[in-house]
Amino acid sequence: MRVGSPLPRRWLALGEVGSTNSVAMDAARAGDPGPLWITAERQSAGRGRRGRPWSSDTGNLYASLLLIDPAAVASLGQLPLVIAVGMRRALCSLPGIDADRVRIKWPNDLLLDGAKCAGILVESERSPDGRQAVVVGCGLNVELCPDDAPYAVTTLRRAGSPASVRETFLALADGVEWALDLWRRGRHFSDIRTEWMAGAAGLGQTCRVNLSDRTLEGRFADLDESGRLVLETQDARRLEISAGDVFLLPRPDASAAQ
Repeated sequence: MRVGSPLPRRWLALGEVGSTNSVAMDAARAGDPGPLWITAERQSAGRGRRGRPWSSDTGNLYASLLLIDPAAVASLGQLPLVIAVGMRRALCSLPGIDADRVRIKWPNDLLLDGAKCAGILVESERSPDGRQAVVVGCGLNVELCPDDAPYAVTTLRRAGSPASVRETFLALADGVEWALDLWRRGRHFSDIRTEWMAGAAGLGQTCRVNLSDRTLEGRFADLDESGRLVLETQDARRLEISAGDVFLLPRPDASAAQ
């Protein structure tokens, strides 16, 4: 099924672009009804969350999905978790990748053997005629990863998967479309939450959360019914975090504790 539709998947494969998200949003502004997948061999201006640059040389997967009015505005904040669930399903379906090696770090970073291998960027814009255009950008390290990242990174090749970029895209599209169908335009987030929790990284573990104005530390206790991270602090407070950068802290060494 193609995002709730029996119609064939619409997929525009390009060579080099500035950003697949930008191409997809331009399509929305031109009146494209969505859903529409855009992929590129290379991006000259790829970007991640908060405008951070995303290394985009040939050899990796750069894909964006344009959706028009995918859910009520109040539910759109759930989309990053929905897409993460779909991307995890995709990675687990690739040859050489076992499901227990793939985890989701809140809200939507994909970890393979504990190292980041994929990222998701969701952008939205309301058109003059009232349509809500949502673009879901997915970047996945197939062959390449940056050498200067401030955190552990990996690729499908390092992890032992022979999947090509094309094969990886087809798995991604199947997984994301499956997750969107499961979500049912925001009506079944409980099903997404169940899938997300099954693949969560660091559940019950101590973590640090960098917010725009402060840093918090505590135990990753839960994911609430709207997708917020529930952080349990040392003074037993339970804080709901809607946005922030999460860093999982090393578990205490058992031998040192004895």
